[in-house]
Amino acid sequence: MSVLCLQLFALEANDVLDRTIKQYQNMNSFYAEFEQVYCDEEAGICQRYEGKTYYMKPNFFRMEIDKPRQIYVGDSVPLWIYIPDEKRAVRQRLEQMPFQINPDALLMNYQSEYNAQIITETDGYYEIALTPKEDTDMYRKLTVKIDKASFEIISIAVVDEAGTESKFEFTKVEINKKISRKMFEFKPPEGIQIDEF
Repeated sequence: MSVLCLQLFALEANDVLDRTIKQYQNMNSFYAEFEQVYCDEEAGICQRYEGKTYYMKPNFFRMEIDKPRQIYVGDSVPLWIYIPDEKRAVRQRLEQMPFQINPDALLMNYQSEYNAQIITETDGYYEIALTPKEDTDMYRKLTVKIDKASFEIISIAVVDEAGTESKFEFTKVEINKKISRKMFEFKPPEGIQIDEF
């Protein structure tokens, strides 16, 4: 097939993102296992974590990290961070649902908020860079990897203003998995330290 024909059939970044949004339109819940790589450019360190994430509309989420063991539980107002090894829990207000947890929110209003560009295309996926149109204190760039066959998000990388990158690779993704509401409840065990912010 000629290069010209390939170009005619290639999708633009907006086409890919629109199809991805459509894939999540009827999503009520989301489950995935993930690997997170957190790299601090200034400190010269990278850390790797593995875990599971659960999300259920409208704003319920739970994230479990294996080593070191950490549990994040949120229900739109409070966010609990429980660290069993330290016998400590942190309770704070949840101002915004982390977009790593909610793929539906990640691309909401993307055309007004980001400049989108396909930076890599293989037989299996598209990789799209999303650069904020206006300066933000939260991040410098987002990179989203989207499966070509299913138009599901398979990874998200976030680079903040300090150059720190946090990348989530998702596996065993299940959309509309049956999840009990009890997964999003947290009661601090007796005898642990509770910090409030």
